[in-house]
Amino acid sequence: MKKNHSDLQKKILSPQFKRASRYDLDLRVQLLFCVLEGIALLALCVCLYFIPGIKDQRVRIYTTVLILAFYTCSAGSICIFYSVKYKKLKEARAIADQFDTEIYDMFRYVIDMPYALVGTDGKVKVMNGALQDILGYKSAVTGVDFSEVCPLHIKAVAARSSNRQIYHSQPIFDLPEETPLEQTPIVRLADGKRYAVLSYSMTIQGKNYYFVLFDDSDAFLEFKEETERESTVVAYVTIDNLQELTQYIRADYRSATASIEKILETWAADMHGFIREYERNKYVAIFPKKELDLQIADDFSIQKKIMSLKIGDNSFPVTISIGISAQGDSLAEKEKFASTALSMAIGRGGNQVAIKSDDGYMFFGGTHKTIENNTSVASRVGGSLLDEHIAQASNILIMGHCNPDFDSIAACVGVARFCMSSIDRHFEGKAKKPALNVVINKHCDEFDLCYDHLKDMECYHDIFIEKEASLDLVTPDTLLIITDVNNIKIYECPDLARTVNNIAVIDHHRLADALEFTPFLQYIETTRSSASEIVSEILWQSSFSDSLTKEEATLLLAGIMLDTQNFTRNTGSQTFAISHYLYTRGAHTEVSKEMFRDDLEEILLTGAFESTAKIYGEDKNIAISWMADDRVGKQSDRIIVSKVADKLLSAKGIDAAFALVRIGDDIVISGRSSGKINVQLILERLKGGGHFNMAGAQLKGSTITNAREILLGAIDDYYRYDHKKEDHKNED
Repeated sequence: MKKNHSDLQKKILSPQFKRASRYDLDLRVQLLFCVLEGIALLALCVCLYFIPGIKDQRVRIYTTVLILAFYTCSAGSICIFYSVKYKKLKEARAIADQFDTEIYDMFRYVIDMPYALVGTDGKVKVMNGALQDILGYKSAVTGVDFSEVCPLHIKAVAARSSNRQIYHSQPIFDLPEETPLEQTPIVRLADGKRYAVLSYSMTIQGKNYYFVLFDDSDAFLEFKEETERESTVVAYVTIDNLQELTQYIRADYRSATASIEKILETWAADMHGFIREYERNKYVAIFPKKELDLQIADDFSIQKKIMSLKIGDNSFPVTISIGISAQGDSLAEKEKFASTALSMAIGRGGNQVAIKSDDGYMFFGGTHKTIENNTSVASRVGGSLLDEHIAQASNILIMGHCNPDFDSIAACVGVARFCMSSIDRHFEGKAKKPALNVVINKHCDEFDLCYDHLKDMECYHDIFIEKEASLDLVTPDTLLIITDVNNIKIYECPDLARTVNNIAVIDHHRLADALEFTPFLQYIETTRSSASEIVSEILWQSSFSDSLTKEEATLLLAGIMLDTQNFTRNTGSQTFAISHYLYTRGAHTEVSKEMFRDDLEEILLTGAFESTAKIYGEDKNIAISWMADDRVGKQSDRIIVSKVADKLLSAKGIDAAFALVRIGDDIVISGRSSGKINVQLILERLKGGGHFNMAGAQLKGSTITNAREILLGAIDDYYRYDHKKEDHKNED
């Protein structure tokens, strides 16, 4: 074989072969020349017989013979010349065919790139030696189905290989339907390596085939994955209210901080990273991404270690919040996403880890309530920032959540008072002032009760508008202030938040997910009892504290009383301090409490709820009550169902309570907790939200029976995953 190959190589490199290879079998030009020459000579012969000057007939005959002899010689020379060239061309082609056979044999037996020739029926017609070695086949002609070679259909490979570009963005082993067409599939063959599969269409003897190449990409993918594992992760860590905690216990703040820092430094070192304090009780950490996967698998045990730390005679654990991001093409982007993730963790109540990923957020922890922040710095900063934007606005819109309760309405009224005072100061003496409106449902009972206390104040006569009219008021300089809600699905007017660019959010509910917009002010304090408390503090800490009227103060006090169950839950020292401020502005407890009086129908309905109350589980201490499926409630029943949950919680030994009612085609669920169980985490599984002690959810198109089963499943999941983490912490 080596000798034949050497002979072929000599022939193929010879000058004769190179010259011969330039010719082909196209003789049309030569034949045309011969035909035209024959026609011309024939015409000349005819003309000889019509020339009158030639009288001797023999001259004509001799001349004709000479012409025919010339034509025969010239045409024969052309034929002889091209017959020699044809012989050389035929020899060159024979050599080329033989050489192609040698190349095929070399490619098949020497080149180690696996390939197969596959028919349109999905059968492998032939495969080379490299693929035979991988699959363990002895014969090159197998006739096996292509799916036995790799877990793909041949047409799927052909469709994704049409552009001949390889994308190694992720290893694909089963080629799911959502795989982008421009992404060349990656398969793992019998040798354990990963190959990029490329297909080329070809026609042999009138039949269509696919020439499939398997490009060994295992080393490349391994390098890419290792690079991804070693990529940098940025994390922000903050200690939740350590300063406030040390005010209630006998402990040295510096000693406590040093103990926490030691645990954090050990945590970072174990991850082959580092952590540095950049501000008091705030840290930034950097570590490899592969360590993040281990932390997720370990369920971030760093939280348990911090919570198990004993500071003085403390019975309330120290907690931390962590925001992490591995997403982003640069460190600057990762830092930005990590900061956003930390805001999410704090906005959801603290004591948890939030991880920003391509698919959204992942959360860990949040099973223990954090201590209240009793400083007013955030309120002063938030009020100052709000005042600056009011001065630049052309008009101002205030909005709470749909189906508003007393807290939502009172918070809107408190924000309206702040805006009125700010407008009076910034636009004093000016003819044109920014318009101010509160977007609210004016056809609910709670609004009627609140408006009865404001109707004598002229400034509130035309301030309230329905959501349909609010969109017509939007301008490029519109300021939108959202209070007592952060979930856009339950805004009074969601389209308003999607239209306005200048937005502030003031709320006490935990963030269920990232906001769809970027507010200039995101004041979400989950340790506060209510939105009314936060708004009252903003007013108290501003220069407009004396502008609050007794009617407005009474509504704000009613909002606080509603969410604290008359100061029996979710209260702290700051709650009472702010309530004292409202008392100094003329608020009356009696008037506020009058708003909560139930009519006879509500009392009867509450009794019907209580008759179905059940305790779920022997060791869970959770009460559940529901209204029968055949009763369709009114919108006002949303308030009643929350009252039922509150009343169930007041029973001895109950740690959490849930009440369900059908309103229209939806099931409304209200959840309450004594502080031992995070009802927000439970109802988040039902696409609901709220905060640690108080949350709600709404199931569309469901029945009471189905909703109750879904709720019980969510409770079981909470005890199986989240609550069990808390139990392990206590054991430690």
